[in-house]
Amino acid sequence: MKWLIEKSRYLALIGVLGLLVGAMTALFWGIYKTIKVVEETFLNYASSEYKLIALFDCLDSFLVAVALIVIAISLYELFIGKLEVPDWMLVRDLSELKAKFSFVIIPILAVNFVQSLLASRNALELLYYGIAIALVIASLTVFSFVSEKEKELEIKVRSEADEKHLTENEKRAEDV
Repeated sequence: MKWLIEKSRYLALIGVLGLLVGAMTALFWGIYKTIKVVEETFLNYASSEYKLIALFDCLDSFLVAVALIVIAISLYELFIGKLEVPDWMLVRDLSELKAKFSFVIIPILAVNFVQSLLASRNALELLYYGIAIALVIASLTVFSFVSEKEKELEIKVRSEADEKHLTENEKRAEDV
């Protein structure tokens, strides 16, 4: 039974593979949309507003792809094993993964807001949408800040406990 439970961590590979397939799909979709925008730009002189919205849509696809890649790598690191990745991609626990996910979501929300800004004709609707996005971004930022402070506190408590344990061992050694 223990063996089965220990090996169940490899079930995370299903999620990792799904995220990588999603990332590849988003990348190809972004490339396709970029090619279409470039093609439209050179073959058709449509309004520049449409092109700008379309380019932000391409950017959105690429940001989603990057987010999926970061999450896939993080899940693999957490459940399966170590990878040679930059330090900013390393995660040690699920709260760190959630924080990284938050910081990947923020640029996507910003791009969506700029798209809405360029396409919107109703100022009040745009204001409500902007407030909603700002609240989500603020919530994600606060969550990330609190998670970071908890981690710092945990590290501090652990190091103090290690120091206390070390001094107790030194005191015992002196007594002997």
